[in-house]
Amino acid sequence: MPSASLLVYLLLTLLIHFTSGESEVKFSGQTEFVVNETSTTVIRLVIERTGKPANITAIVSIDGENTGDFFDTYAAAFIPDTETNRTVYISVCDDDLPEADETFTFHLTLLKPSARIKLGTPNSVTVTILSNDNAFGIISFNMSAFITVNEPRGRNELVPLTLIRERGTYGTVIVSFEVEDGPNPAEEDFSPARGNITFTPGRSVLIYNLTVLDDQVPENDEVFVVRLKSVEGGAEINTTKNSVWINIRKNDSPVRFVQNAYMVPEEDEVITIQVVRGKDVTGKLIGPDEDEVSVSYAIITGDSTAHAQLNVDFLDLQPNTTLVFPPLVHETYLKFRILDDAIPEIAETFQIMLLKDTLQGDAVLIYPSVVHVTIQPNDKPYGVLSIHSVLFTHTVIIDEDQISRFEGITIVRNGGTHGNVSVSWVIIRNSSDPSPVTADLFPEAGEISFAQGEMLVTLYLNIIDDDIPEEAEPYLLKLLPYTIQGGAEVSEPSELLFYIQDSDDVYGLIKFHPLENQKIESNPMGRFLSLSFAREGGTVGDVQLVYTALYIPAGALDPERAKGGILNMSTRSTLIFPEGKAQATINIPIRNDAFLQNRAHFVIQLEKVELLNRIPLVPPISPRLDEIRNISLRITPDIANGEIGFLSNLPIILSEPEESPATVVSIPLHRDGTDGQATVFWSLRPFGPNHKAVTQDDIGPFNGSVVFLSGQSDTAINITIKADDIPEMNETVLLTLDRVSMENQILKYGFTTCEITILENDDPGGVFEFSPSSRGPYSIKEGDSVELQIVRSRGSLVRQFLRYTVEPRDNNEFYGSTGILEFKPGEREIIITLLVDTSLYCCNGLLLCGFLCRAPAY
Repeated sequence: MPSASLLVYLLLTLLIHFTSGESEVKFSGQTEFVVNETSTTVIRLVIERTGKPANITAIVSIDGENTGDFFDTYAAAFIPDTETNRTVYISVCDDDLPEADETFTFHLTLLKPSARIKLGTPNSVTVTILSNDNAFGIISFNMSAFITVNEPRGRNELVPLTLIRERGTYGTVIVSFEVEDGPNPAEEDFSPARGNITFTPGRSVLIYNLTVLDDQVPENDEVFVVRLKSVEGGAEINTTKNSVWINIRKNDSPVRFVQNAYMVPEEDEVITIQVVRGKDVTGKLIGPDEDEVSVSYAIITGDSTAHAQLNVDFLDLQPNTTLVFPPLVHETYLKFRILDDAIPEIAETFQIMLLKDTLQGDAVLIYPSVVHVTIQPNDKPYGVLSIHSVLFTHTVIIDEDQISRFEGITIVRNGGTHGNVSVSWVIIRNSSDPSPVTADLFPEAGEISFAQGEMLVTLYLNIIDDDIPEEAEPYLLKLLPYTIQGGAEVSEPSELLFYIQDSDDVYGLIKFHPLENQKIESNPMGRFLSLSFAREGGTVGDVQLVYTALYIPAGALDPERAKGGILNMSTRSTLIFPEGKAQATINIPIRNDAFLQNRAHFVIQLEKVELLNRIPLVPPISPRLDEIRNISLRITPDIANGEIGFLSNLPIILSEPEESPATVVSIPLHRDGTDGQATVFWSLRPFGPNHKAVTQDDIGPFNGSVVFLSGQSDTAINITIKADDIPEMNETVLLTLDRVSMENQILKYGFTTCEITILENDDPGGVFEFSPSSRGPYSIKEGDSVELQIVRSRGSLVRQFLRYTVEPRDNNEFYGSTGILEFKPGEREIIITLLVDTSLYCCNGLLLCGFLCRAPAY
């Protein structure tokens, strides 16, 4: 039950209200609202009146500007004096804009405030609309779902991950990620393997760098998933784009020795140590092998008697200290020659270490990267002498023409190198040649000595360079075991077969004979190339020369321009020098129907030479070709066939002779190339608009021939121009060279025709005059007419115009006092009629003049 004091308080309050006669308006019930933004969210506000009854209008309105979050931000409520409350409703507007939590205040006011009505409390309410439309965003990856990266070498590689925050960007959002699903723990390959990514307010795109670690572990392709796990700050994760697959390409190809220790006897010549890359201990391929990998090695020795010494106890047979694995190659080998030292020894060791810092390519060193080699205890302190085995990898050949002192034979001391040792040697011929060795080299015998510690000694030979052509000769060098001194032994190989090369061009130096002996000849039997070749040096064996002969027309001396069908042989031919023959001359016939152009060339080229009937002991130096491999023979006019034509192809203009009945015109012909006799046949043909008027009475003869004797380059065609008194227009004939009697003579293109024109003569257009009967003088009366007659004599071949006038020209007594007369071809007279139109005049004072005007012929 309420306490007595509380009842007293309530009664006192009511008493004050009733006694004061005032009314109070306020909100009743809930005044703080937290709602979601939906289309059905409605806020119910109750307005209550207490005190004295009265008609009241209350206003509910939002504080501040209308933000569009409510359908109505203003409401009025009328409370009549018969009621104590009213309810108003505010509806939330559901838009699609991302928004964070928003709080709004609605105030209660009176439409007509008065002293008897006042606002009570609470007179305001708050409405909070919770965040909506993904105001804090939807987080996802914004990149390819599958990417491939390389593991870095000696550094870290950054992989940029692009994240996007779609929809709203309110507030700070933290999304967590984790790298998972890999074949190995993600921490071994990525840093960090898990973590948080923070979007600050307003940020929609973010790039987060994930680090790929250089773990130095051989690996094949590895695929990991970077997955967005959770998010804080009100955002969501897009489950369709919440992961990225990262493929780390295979990397760190392993490089190692196959085993870590070797035990070898000192008698072993070479120890082979295998090095592999790209394979694990089971032999399975791992890591990349598409590119080249190299690594250097170091040899480690000590100072005590238990350590083997480089170049004393063993030799490094590699040309350098770098091992190279080409692409897709997985094995290589180190080779060391174990040497027998000079004293009895305990086991000696040395180490071979692959050097990590020298690795080139995508590779890492793994165990074992160090090999321990132990040479078993041994003796033979003074060594074993033999001819160096490297000399047997190829044939030893000495070139007498190039070398006077040969230093290519070495004797090796394997095993121990203690003390001074020596052995005698001798050289003998390995053939049936009875001549002494010293005829070709010296000394033929001697002694090889090794000082203590010395392992290699060179044997020097002096080679006699004579000028006698000789074939290759074999010799045999022998170490003599029974001559050994100093406790050493002689071992195989103790004999060496070597050769002195064929010398002084024993099989011949093939060349052109002196150049003046190469020529083109012509005689009544025909034409041919006369070629002479020499074989200098020796003439041992049959030798075949391969040569080519090309005909190249006048112009650039280019074999590509060669023309066939000229010689009675194929382009490439052979010539045999039998044994003992030092010179050969050949005649190559030129085809009878071949046309040899003046200033053309024959090019003869030496192609190759070979020994036919002998197989030398070693590849020979000779036979060989001289440095001058080709010559060219120019075709001169006396050898060339005729290329016949007019000297000029310009028209010839002639006049009909006036002082004599005929004139002979000589038209020159030229022959470029004068070999042989040639007859040229020619003809004349009327040509042009007046060709029908040309007859043998004008020019002749109409055909004929001229002869070029052998050696003759110029002649002429004689044409006769005949005179007459017949009027004629221009007459043109075409002089044509028709053919040549011999097949190897041709007509020169562009110079086979000549145009000859005889100019018009004997007044072909005519001579005009008044006829004798029309020359006057005349006496006429007004109204009469005069016929003046014009006649044309001589030629009437063409259409002519004649202008006439009456003098003086300003006299107007005559009709037709001026005009033009037309004489048609063949027309010889025309009548002019003059009509008098004034009083009688005497015509003696008037002069009729004519002016000739030529017109085209029809």
